[in-house]
Order: sequence, then C-alpha cells, then structure tokens
Amino acid sequence: MSRERVPAVPQSAQNAAFLAVATAIALAMRLFLFPLESGDYQQFLHPWFETLRQNGGLAAVGLEIGDYTPPYFYVLALLTYLPVRDLFSIKAVSCAADVVLAVFAANLASGDRRLSQTWTAAYCAVLFLPSVFLNSAAWGQCDAMYVSALLAFVYYAWKGRDVAAAVSFGVSITLKLQAVFLAPLFLLLLLKKRLRWRSVLAVPAVYVAACLPAAAMGRNLWDLLTIYFRQAGQYNLLAMYLPNLYTWLGDSADPSIGRAGIFLAGGVVLCAVFFLWQQDLPLTLSNLLALAFFFALLTPFLLPYMHERYYYAADLLGVCFAFHFPKKWWMPFAVCLSSAYVVCHNLFQTDFLPVQLLGVLILFVLVQLVRFLAGQLRKEGEAA
Repeated sequence: MSRERVPAVPQSAQNAAFLAVATAIALAMRLFLFPLESGDYQQFLHPWFETLRQNGGLAAVGLEIGDYTPPYFYVLALLTYLPVRDLFSIKAVSCAADVVLAVFAANLASGDRRLSQTWTAAYCAVLFLPSVFLNSAAWGQCDAMYVSALLAFVYYAWKGRDVAAAVSFGVSITLKLQAVFLAPLFLLLLLKKRLRWRSVLAVPAVYVAACLPAAAMGRNLWDLLTIYFRQAGQYNLLAMYLPNLYTWLGDSADPSIGRAGIFLAGGVVLCAVFFLWQQDLPLTLSNLLALAFFFALLTPFLLPYMHERYYYAADLLGVCFAFHFPKKWWMPFAVCLSSAYVVCHNLFQTDFLPVQLLGVLILFVLVQLVRFLAGQLRKEGEAA
C-alpha cells in the first residue's frame, strides 16, 4: 500500500511563518516596557502632546511648541485623536517604525533576497537589538524613523535610484539632524557619480515641503527652516555620555574646545572623503555598507555635544555590515554593546563601566575599520 507524499513547505513560507511569530514576540516584549516613563517623556513629549491636544490637535501644529522639526509634531497631533494614553500611543508609533527599520536592514543585509534565511536572521537581529527596543519601547524616542530613511538612502543608492536615495536622505534629515552623520557618504557618492548632482535638490525640497503645513497654520517659515541652527546652541556639555573623543576631557564645557572640535570633525571627515574619492573602490553593496558603517561611527565620535543614543545609526549599519563580513562581527558587536550600555545608563542609571573605556573601545573599532577598508582597496588593486 503506497503512502502519499506530503508536499514540502517552501523555505520562504517557513520563514514567513517564523517572521510572523518573531514579530509578535518582539512587539509583545515591547508592550511590557510601555509603562516606563523616561525623563524625556516627562519633560518634553508629554507637555508637547498636551499642548497639541488642548489646542485642537492638527489645528495646533502652527504653535511654537518644541525644538523638533514639524513632521514629528504632525504625528503627535494625529495621536491626540486616539482614545489611548499618550505614553502608549507615542511608543506604539516608534515600535511600528522598528518594524520598518528591520525590513530595510534585512534588505541591505541579504542583498534584497526577500524572505531568505539571511533576510530573516537580519530582521530578527534588528527587532531584538537592545538599543532598538529600548529606544522605542522604554525611552519613547523616534530614532527608528530617521534611521529607517537613512537605510533607505543606502539601499536606493546601491540600486542606482539616485532620486529615491536623495529623497530618502531628505526625509531622514527632516526628521533628525543626526542624519548628517551619513552626509560624507552622500558627498562621496556624488563625487563618484553614483548620484547625480541635480538629485541634491530633492533634499531641501523635502525639508521645505515638510515645513509648509506648519507654516500655513501660523508658524514662522524662516524659524522652521533654521530650527537646526537653534538646536545646535542648546547644549554646552562637550560629552553627554556618548563614548567618543570628548569623554576623555571630563565635564569641560569650554565653548572654544567645542568649536575647535567641530572643525576637527569636519576636517577629518573631508580628508577621508577626498582620499576615498581618489581610490578605485567599486561601490558594491558590501563596500557601501562598510563605508556607511565607518562614517556613521566616525562622525559622532569626532563631534562634540553628542547624546547617548547617537550611535544608533552605526548600530543598524553595523548589523548589516556583519552579515556581509561575518569574520568582522566583533566590530558591530562592540559598537552595539557600547550603545546598549549608555542607553541603560540614561534609562536605569547603570554605572559599572567607565564611559572613557568605551570611548577607547570605539576608537579601536574605528582604527580596525580603517585597516579593513585599506585591505579592501588593496584587494581591488591586486585584482586590477
């Protein structure tokens, strides 16, 4: 008596089912963190939300409320119409952005092989990365939004879709100024003619378009266009617990050191871009991710006045980098470990490691990244 053979379930279907379960678990984990109230929520997010709610939601986006660009206030204004506590709705939006972030990271990590094992592994790695779920579900921050757009910028640059890449970069910088950490890569891609110069116009166009609704509702357009210049003068501590160059200077707040540090960062980054421009390094996806990881780490390491969570983009690009260069897994691991520690320091007052030591660790990773990129250049030279 013959037994009928049961058709095998395709690998992609198995992965899709697993992803649904993993996503449900990741979101359930985040729900348990929702009741936590961070200092940023109490000092900024809740007062902003209440101001919008008491003044008519979307009708209030023309008010002078906070120091974020308008798009985030549009989101908050829409949330005021929901019959849900603001703490939970704010975090729910950030957690939804986590899923988008994981999708773009998986696309980059797998070379756009959707629902492959690599895609699935990268997606899960991002959803369960401590600096990601603590940022959204515990802290209530929205960094997943601007970094999703940054990953989209790298993705579309790899695909050769320069307008989409520029628009993505424009969306990212419209959401958070920290998108400038990848501005050196944007410039390098322009110099390498991977992006057309006319595509640059999309960046300010996106920013202006995002400001127009708030301006139409009463906010001063010039103030909206220059909000980042005002943000730059808000803080006077050279190091705000990010493990970078300035953690070695103690609590100094001398403005002359800060100004010198900005020029130092600009000079070093410009030198790096100029050197890479002159090299014949093919802009494959792997090399693009290595460069993006490098600049996302180098720029905040050299800049003063950096907050704890400003290696967030480096964390995500590092995860993508690790899937392309698995033997170098320890570099992203060191960065993600440092990020998780300083985030826990802010949220839970964790204090068992000196941040200066972590700054040395990040410097070591940067040196090794430079060596790695030099090795990639040598390989290309030998192949030629």
